[in-house]
Amino acid sequence: MSQQQPAIWQDFFRLLVTAAANADLYNQQHPQVTRLCGKALELIKSLFGSKNQIDILLIDQNIVLDETPLSSNLHTVRFVEALRVHGIEHLSLQRAISQQELLQLIVLLTKRQDLSQQPKSSTSLRFGSIDMSKAGQTSTAVGATPLPSESDLVQYERERLSDICTGVGKKRSLSLNGLKEIVAHFLQALDQELNPLLAIFPLHQQDQYSFTHSTNVCLLTLAHARRLGLSGPLLHDIGIAALLHDIGKLFLPVDIINKPGKPNEEEWQIIRLHPVRGAEYLVGTPGVPQLAVVTAYEHHMKYDLTGYPGVRKDWQQHLGSHMVTIADIFDALRTKRAYREAMGANRVYEMLTDLSGSELHPELTASFLQMINQATVPATAPETT
Repeated sequence: MSQQQPAIWQDFFRLLVTAAANADLYNQQHPQVTRLCGKALELIKSLFGSKNQIDILLIDQNIVLDETPLSSNLHTVRFVEALRVHGIEHLSLQRAISQQELLQLIVLLTKRQDLSQQPKSSTSLRFGSIDMSKAGQTSTAVGATPLPSESDLVQYERERLSDICTGVGKKRSLSLNGLKEIVAHFLQALDQELNPLLAIFPLHQQDQYSFTHSTNVCLLTLAHARRLGLSGPLLHDIGIAALLHDIGKLFLPVDIINKPGKPNEEEWQIIRLHPVRGAEYLVGTPGVPQLAVVTAYEHHMKYDLTGYPGVRKDWQQHLGSHMVTIADIFDALRTKRAYREAMGANRVYEMLTDLSGSELHPELTASFLQMINQATVPATAPETT
């Protein structure tokens, strides 16, 4: 493998994973998916050189090309993890591979793919498994510590948040150190180019909604805050505030929170109490950032100060609260609920745009939507020679 090829391979896998994220966000026929697939096809054609076939081995969380391991990043690990779910450990690509066949590979990387369907090989794209008893030496030779995939990372922190909040529900102290570690891990992942959109997918377990939603809101808010240039203690405080914005729901009746349908008026009045309940709990908890208290109280206020709880007309909302509110609404609309389906990305974009200036902070909404758009468009591929 030449010195330039590893970078081209990294870009190839990045394009495939990003195309899959777009297919999840929109659909397989979306022009963005077609464009990214076309770029990936151009790259793979350039990598064949004098060869007619390229074999890709997936060993542990690593990609091995020509018996040489490729350096891991979040995109390559995501590629490996997505294919191993289907039992795929070996890919064989022929020089004549078409864009349609490459799209078939992209579909296998999507999070909405039906796992009951067996991947089908085609003329120029073949899938298989490898005999790990024979590949053991190669696996050892890889030797690199695998990075966690996006799905593993977010799921781990989601479960940790669930444990922390369950403890609060049982009258145990809030684990502030645990919350700080979740935020630190998310920031570390963002430093390694984690795409925040890859953490978002339709939910199937209603009882896990609160924890899934809170980690999604945290990740989206942190990505937004970094885009705005925020750093240091304020960035960490915003992450903790995002994780805890809905903590007041822990103090509401469980049957209302988990009701499989829209709440009635009486139940809705109880639900509207959760910002106050959350702020009351957090203000009495030592070590919790003041911003977390403020955000818990303000996250259902609107930019025009309607919403709840009601406040005086000269109330000044914190910008952190505005950011969490935007991410909160985005994730809620993109998530499947018991009483409605998840909304498509285009519809969510239109709704947030319509709410900008009335219910949502206009400048922050614009920058958030720009971030979402850019998260689905990779950087320009490097020149090949």
